[in-house]
Amino acid sequence: MKTSFPIFLLLVFLFTYSTFLQAQNFEGVITYKYKYKDKTKFLKPKEVKKLHGTQKKFYFKGAKYKSELNGESKITQIHLNDTLYTANKTVRAVMWVSAAKPMGEVLSHNITRKATTINGISCDLLKAQTSNGTIEYYFNSAYTINHQQYANHHYQHWAFCLEMTNGALPIKFVFNTQKSCTEITCTNIQTLNVDDSVFDLPRRFGIIKMPERGLR
Repeated sequence: MKTSFPIFLLLVFLFTYSTFLQAQNFEGVITYKYKYKDKTKFLKPKEVKKLHGTQKKFYFKGAKYKSELNGESKITQIHLNDTLYTANKTVRAVMWVSAAKPMGEVLSHNITRKATTINGISCDLLKAQTSNGTIEYYFNSAYTINHQQYANHHYQHWAFCLEMTNGALPIKFVFNTQKSCTEITCTNIQTLNVDDSVFDLPRRFGIIKMPERGLR
């Protein structure tokens, strides 16, 4: 009987640590409502909605993710080894860009705890002013990944947001710049095992470097 209590404590520790690791390594699918505004007026709102769609789905697994838009262009992005690959129906090639390339400087930021509730999820809010726009990043620590695996992912300031939130994935994200405004709001979260084949690059097309103006 003298050894039962230490064994019990060990089991509690192992369970708690296992739960912590699972929380830090979300694997699954998050579906977002998607909005994009082209402030340059190159694309009209109806054209944006038709080409980009209204839904963005993310698949997360470790340092890899894949996103899919449901518009006619079928825009897909895959993140592998600090490189972001983009494919869409209108371009007969997979375009790549280094996600490690700095996107701008964060000038100021603050975090508001329990700022709001989004679709039943209580959210803190990270607000940041950058050299190229403003960020509103709503998050809940129940859905996190290892932010160190994204330490070099500077596209849309991912590395900064994940570091400031200890790896919390966005429940809502608004990135507002002079030329555009991107907004995603979580509608569904599924924890599941994602097959590695999900992150395979399309084989039917060649891979080229993305033009500077092509990255949004």
